[in-house]
Amino acid sequence: MSLTIQLHQRPATLAGNPVVDQIVGVAEQLTEQWFTPNVPDDARRDLLFHDALCLYEDGQMRGFLMFTSRDGRIEVTLMGIDPACRARGYGSMLMDRLFEHARKLGFTQVVAMTVPPDRKPTYAATVAFYESHGFAVTRRYDELWEDGALELVKDLQAE
Repeated sequence: MSLTIQLHQRPATLAGNPVVDQIVGVAEQLTEQWFTPNVPDDARRDLLFHDALCLYEDGQMRGFLMFTSRDGRIEVTLMGIDPACRARGYGSMLMDRLFEHARKLGFTQVVAMTVPPDRKPTYAATVAFYESHGFAVTRRYDELWEDGALELVKDLQAE
């Protein structure tokens, strides 16, 4: 088995780029359990301005991590792993590559937002994933999204 991770910079700016459809395809598989129905279409538009790290297994996309920068920090905007490939460490591989990339660019913090587990218990696993990668919950926004949001921050200088 061959695993590779590739950086795609603003992939939707290239007309007909198959990476966009592949990312949206993974997001569609995760809609209902993890994502609201608007997420795949939003991701298609976001990829005009966001970069993506994509993990390929034997040439087939199995996961992605979309990100941008805001306020001098890297911000994870969406992440998804093909449900058939869960628990293989692919999310961790993508996150580690993001940290490496962010450091090379001179960033010192990575931010992620997620749904509070007390609003949707499924998201306890998401918070646990981020915490296992050194993120800490720094703020709660009850006014964001339909269920509120948690902000998690990782300090890249602490390592």
